[in-house]
Amino acid sequence: MISISDFQILPFDKKCDFITVFADYIVYRTESDKKFYLYHMENYFVEVCYSPSQSKVLGIHAFKNSALAEPYLGEIDISDLFG
Repeated sequence: MISISDFQILPFDKKCDFITVFADYIVYRTESDKKFYLYHMENYFVEVCYSPSQSKVLGIHAFKNSALAEPYLGEIDISDLFG
């Protein structure tokens, strides 16, 4: 697996490749006209900002601080765990 520092210096297209192959999708949220997708890769998170109106990824941000994942907590449904 690739470290967060190595991931951050990859070219955009390689970041997309790594996310597609190695990341675990968690959840997405919508803010204004953008969608933000949260992924987990080994020991860090990756957030992908996507613009549906432009049909393109606007940015990819990798981070370790789990507090930065808080905006996603309202989107996670754990009701199935309490059958």
